[in-house]
This record gives sequence, C-alpha cells and structure tokens, in this order.
Amino acid sequence: MTTSTVEGVSAGSSISKTPHGALHNQPNSSFVVPKGSWGPQATSTANGNDNLAYPEPPKDGGVTEEIFGLKVEDPWRSLEELETKTTSKFIEDQNKLSVPRLSNHPLRRDLEKAIEEIYNHERMETPQKQADGYYYWNFNKGDWPRDILVRSQDLEKHFGKEPAWTDNDVGPEVFFDLNKEENTSLYAHSFSPSGKLWCAVLQESGSDWQSIRVFDTTTKRPIEKDVGGSKFTFGVTWVGEEGYVYKRIIDYNTQDGSLFRGDGSYGMFYHRIGQPQSTDVAVLPFTGEFAQHFAGKAYIVSSDHSASPSKRSFLTFDLYRNTNPETELLIVELPEGPNKADGKTIEELIKKDRKWVTKGFTGETRYVGSLESEKHFFYSTADGNPTGRIVSFDTEDWDKTAADGVLPIKEFTPVDSEGHQLQSGQLVGSKVLVLVYLKHACASVVFINGLTGKRLGSADSVDTKGNVDLDANIEIPVPEEEFEVSTSEKVIIPEHGSIKPISSRYDSDDFFFSVDTWVAPSYVLKGAIVPKGDTFEVDISSLATSQKTDSGENLVCSQIFYDSHDGVKIPLFICHAHDLDLTKPQPTLLHAYGGYCAPMIPHYDAFFASYMRNLRGIVAIACIRGGGEYGKRWHDAAIGIKRHVAWDDFSYAARYLQTQGLTSPSLTSIYGSSNGGLLVTAVSNRNPELFNTVFADVAVTDLLRFHKFTLGRMWTGEFGSPEDPKDFPTLYATSPLHNIRPESDTHYPSILVTTADHDTRVVPGHSLKYLAEAQKKQPSSLKEGRLILGRVYANAGHESSAKSLKQKVEEVADRLVFSLLTVKP
Repeated sequence: MTTSTVEGVSAGSSISKTPHGALHNQPNSSFVVPKGSWGPQATSTANGNDNLAYPEPPKDGGVTEEIFGLKVEDPWRSLEELETKTTSKFIEDQNKLSVPRLSNHPLRRDLEKAIEEIYNHERMETPQKQADGYYYWNFNKGDWPRDILVRSQDLEKHFGKEPAWTDNDVGPEVFFDLNKEENTSLYAHSFSPSGKLWCAVLQESGSDWQSIRVFDTTTKRPIEKDVGGSKFTFGVTWVGEEGYVYKRIIDYNTQDGSLFRGDGSYGMFYHRIGQPQSTDVAVLPFTGEFAQHFAGKAYIVSSDHSASPSKRSFLTFDLYRNTNPETELLIVELPEGPNKADGKTIEELIKKDRKWVTKGFTGETRYVGSLESEKHFFYSTADGNPTGRIVSFDTEDWDKTAADGVLPIKEFTPVDSEGHQLQSGQLVGSKVLVLVYLKHACASVVFINGLTGKRLGSADSVDTKGNVDLDANIEIPVPEEEFEVSTSEKVIIPEHGSIKPISSRYDSDDFFFSVDTWVAPSYVLKGAIVPKGDTFEVDISSLATSQKTDSGENLVCSQIFYDSHDGVKIPLFICHAHDLDLTKPQPTLLHAYGGYCAPMIPHYDAFFASYMRNLRGIVAIACIRGGGEYGKRWHDAAIGIKRHVAWDDFSYAARYLQTQGLTSPSLTSIYGSSNGGLLVTAVSNRNPELFNTVFADVAVTDLLRFHKFTLGRMWTGEFGSPEDPKDFPTLYATSPLHNIRPESDTHYPSILVTTADHDTRVVPGHSLKYLAEAQKKQPSSLKEGRLILGRVYANAGHESSAKSLKQKVEEVADRLVFSLLTVKP
C-alpha cells in the first residue's frame, strides 16, 4: 500500500522528517508499553496453569523411510492433509493454547489501537492512465478493510481526495469497491487497449487460486461469468479488444466454476470475451517440449498499443524452468495485428513461426517498450551481463531471422560502470528510458534518451530538476554532491528508499512512481518529459497540493555494513525512534529474507513501525546472500545446498548488533516469512543461544517434501532437489523440521509459528509438522516461559497484501503481545 502527502493530515498522523531529509506523513502514536509490562510476570494469563501442556500430536500416520541409504523419520505426516479430523483437531488445540494467551493480555487493546493508528492514513497507489482518458488508482481512507479502485480524468484536482460517494461530493469516482465482496482481494488487473474493458484477477481468502472477471468500464458491471482455474496470473494480457491470455491449470473443469483445489500441469490460455471458458485455447501448454516450464506474463510488443494499432505487433512469453531468475523469451508476430488474432492463430504461430529474444536460460529478459522507429527495448541480465543492461532489436531484424532462430540483440545501455544492479526499466512516451538501479539495496533512478542512448540525468544527482530538502540535524553521512538543494518545490527522493514500478504510457510524456522507506508510508511522484532543444530533460514533481509541518515522533534509518563469517560485507539497515537511547541494549527485531534473488529493499511495514514506536525497540533488516541486492552473484552465493551461507550471514548480523551493544541475546527477536520463515527456523537450530524470540510466518520447514505440494516443485532450483542423491544429504542435515534438538541438548528460544488455512503456496503442513516436533522435543519450555505457540488464521492465505485491515491488525498485535510475553528488558 502506498500514500502521498496530500492536503490535510488524517487523524493519528503528523508530518516529520526522515533521516534523509524528506517530509513524510508519518502516522504517530503516543502509546508506549511500560517497561514493567514486559515478561510473563506482567500478566496472569502468561503463566497459566501449572498442568498446562502442549497439544498432543497425532499418534497415527507416521512414516519411516530409507532414502538414499539414510533412515528418515516423519512421525507427523498425517498433518500434511489439511481437511481431516486429525489435522482439524490439532489446529483447534493449537489455537486454544495460543489465542487466549495472545488475546487476553492487558495491553492487547492498547496495542490494537496503536496499530490501527499506524494504518490510519490515506493510502494511494501510483495512478495509471488509460486510453479512455481516465486515471485509475487504489485508495484507502485509512480504516477501510480493503482498498477501493477510483478514477478521474482530472488527476491534479482529484488525486489524494476521498472518493465522491454522492453527486454532491468532490473527489474521484468510485470504480470498484472490494469492500462489498467478502474475503476477496484484487491480485492484479488489466485494461484493454481502448480502456473500455477492465479485467480483475481476484483471490478468495488469500488463496493463490484466482478467478478472472471482465467489466465494462462505462457501466462498471461484469459482462460475463468469471473465468476460473487460474494461478499466478499477474494481470491478463489483452490481445486486441476481443480476448486475453492468462495462466491456468490444464485439466480444470470449466463447468465447475469453483476455485481449483488440485495441481498439475499449467498452460497459457486464450479466452475470447463472451465465449464459454470450455472453448479457451491452450496456446502454450507446459507439456511436451515445454514440460516443467512456467511463464510469468505475456506482453504485447509494439510502438502502438492503441485499440487499432498501425504498427507491427508481437507477443512474447517469458519461460522459466523454476523460480530462478532465468528465462528464455519466446516471441511471435501477430501478422494482422492483435485485433485479428485468436487462440488458434496464436497456438499455430508458437508452433511454427516462433523466434527467440534470448535462449539458453542465461539470465532474465523482460520487455521494456518500443520506439516509433520500431526499435524494441528489453531489460536483460542474460549472456554474461548479470548486473543488467538494456538491449534492443529492430523490426527489420525480425525479417532477417529464420523461424525458431534467435534475434540479433544489440546493446543500448551497458551495465552500470560501478556495478550497481539494474532492477527495472520503463520506456516513457516513446522517448525516455527510466531505469531503476539498486545501490546497496537502495534505489537510484537514471533517465536515458531513448532516441540517442545519452544519459539525461538521475534522481539522486544535480542533473535532475527535482530537488531534495536535507535535514542538517541527522548524523547520517549524505554526500552533498548527490543533491541540489533548493527552496522551491520539495521533491522527496530519499537516500534509503525504494522505487515502485513506473506507471507510464507509450503516448504520454507523463509518468508516475511511488517512493517507499522503512520509516514512513509511501508517496507518489510525477515525472514529465520536457523538450529541450534537440533533446529532453525530466522534471520530477509532487502530486501534493500542500503540506503541514507539525512536529511529531520521528523514526530514523541508517545503513551500515558488517562482516559475515567469511569476511564478506553485508548491508544492514538499522531503524528506530530518533530519541532512542542507543548507549544501552534495547529490544531488537532482526529481519531478513535471503532467497529467490529477491532484494530486501525499503518498504513500510506496520509491524516494524509499531515495534519501533510502541515497544520502543530497534528494527534491523539484513540484506543477506541468497537475495538479489547485488543480483545473480548475491543469489548464487547461497543457493541450493549452499543455503547455509545465508543463514550464517543472518546469525552474524545478530552477533554484530550484540557486540556493538545495541542489544543482547535476551533482547533479540527474529522474524521471517515464507523463505524467511525457513531462515529463522534454521538459525534457531544452528544458533539458539543468539535469540530470545522467533517469529516464523508461513515458513518452509520440510526440505525433504516441499516439492510434493502445489507448486513446490518449482523451488528445487532454489533449495536443491530432495530427489537428487547429491542434494539429499545436505537437505536432510539442514531441514529445520528434521534437526530440532531435544531440550536435554539445548533450550530453544520462544517461537510463534503462524500460518493460514488458505495458504496454497507454502501449505500449512510445514508449520503444523514443525510445531508438533518442536513441542515434542521441548516439552518443558511452556512451563519455563519459553513459549512454542502455533496460530492458524482462518480465511487467510500466504500474502499479507490479500488480507483485510482487521486481519493485518490481528497478526501484528499477536506478534507484539508475544514479544511482551517472552522478551524481558
């Protein structure tokens, strides 16, 4: 979710400065947990009954196997089956133990109110302009359960305003209100070239299974029955106005109409508007020569994306073998344009006339945009350029390349001379390339003349017209030459920030992007291409109409680099309230991800904000290896059976914070979600003495059977394969589930394991089996105040973005209360 500085300040908010000098609308809360409220002695519900014990795990259904000569015990395998009486009872018993202890804390309601205040600010995502002249964006007043989609043809007048609920109200028009649909979230959406049709990809209760619904944008009403069986459709790809390409399970029963519960082979399908889903054509099934492949999203490649294009048009598919960022980019030409193409045509083109932008899985390649001269740009980390560059091919190159051949790609923008990672690119107005680089996990925006390749400037240099206001009182080293300081309009591009994807059109010189930080909500900036002689310059401005400068509590962020176990320097963000006393150890929450080449870049999180504000603690975020902060080399350093490198990086972050006197083992909590949940459960096995409290959310804990559930088979490129005799011994020796130690050997930290009943990505069985094993191996921990609790949320899935405000507040409050029960400052 994002926000912008807008006219007026919502309740519970104040304007204050971040360490990089930017004015932010920082939600403020005056509630601070008293020191005497920490620890189990602070509440009668924490100690509980002396006879209280952990739930009994299933007595039946265990399995012992010999795999590659090793004896492997799996006593809790029955918990993999979610919809059985045995598993239902285990979940019920876990919640009966955890919910009262988390819900009945005397400060629970105070914390919930404080979290609600953190969310209670107007949130707006980047506007997207469509061909019908409307700008569309998500908006939330602050206390609404979910965002709503609004639109306006006058962005300057209506952006930042509350929607017009009646004809007398002044504000943008309500286009789609998710709050009218129970347990439904918007995963992605796409507009047809004319802007007359809108396609919503919807999730039910956070499940990865999706339904697709098409609306007439004039009437705002759906025009056909929902299309089902979809998963990971990142917005459909409109092929003209008649139909779209989407991803779905091949053997989906199109007559059923319900969300699919099984898994199998997938494919890219073409759906024609108004036709039964049973007539959809599998244009690219992931079978035969494409077996074990997957695709992200198809893209129309053209310099004219209008409803009736006059330029040649192509269709691309990015093919993956697994979750590694390595693709082959298949491309076909739509000879009569998108409006004449249908499913059968596309299917035949892929079989007989396909060509390749890149082949060999040597990196990742994505479409960026096209010039009117028929030059087509792509972001690419392929062919020995892992830090990323912009490449292109001309339409005439297509005509010279034989079917199934590889197009002659030309370099347009070389790799960054300082080695910084190219994160994304976007062509604006068929004139300017906007490139976002990562500099030590922080964003830097560079503008390139798309006609000449000449650099126009960057958003953190004096070449940019946008100006940044500096705060002289912050002790964070910021080179003065990075900024042009001006008393004119303040444009906020912080040193420790991230840039969300650019919103632009091929036929408009305006573009939009949002800026995010660890310490304040996101805000939206507008860019404009301004002619200057025979070239251009880029003007960056704010969409805000006014700002207040009320003083309020300030959260600050700095970045250091610590030495890991092998001497490699790891970036570490350290965030806290500006007046926190750092001369003595403080409660500290350490977080990381370290996987899938995903960089840990700044983003605002209510859990972190509340931990800093209401618990008066430090939040530290480690950019460990396995992630993508420095691209492929950073990822490859901790991939597969080298995963322990990321885990050691994380433990060394804790050691650094402790040796610097910022915290101590008894005050150190760690938090990780999904792959990050694997991280924190693994380090709990390896270095339990470093941590007091562990938050393991939707964690991958069984490294021997992850590939057997839903799309877990795609993760073998990330973790290694349990079916490979070379990988298996390492996976067995490091799998969190299989390496929990008994309390006769060591005492574990307190652990809160959270999962969700509709998580179809990391199935709840991972968390349930881990709980059964940890509670069995550490039976005395409950009476000793070292809690190992499980919390299973109903009507929720894997991603936080799919949850309602109430669900988000509940989860954050659970973690904060668990901190109060287990940490003792």
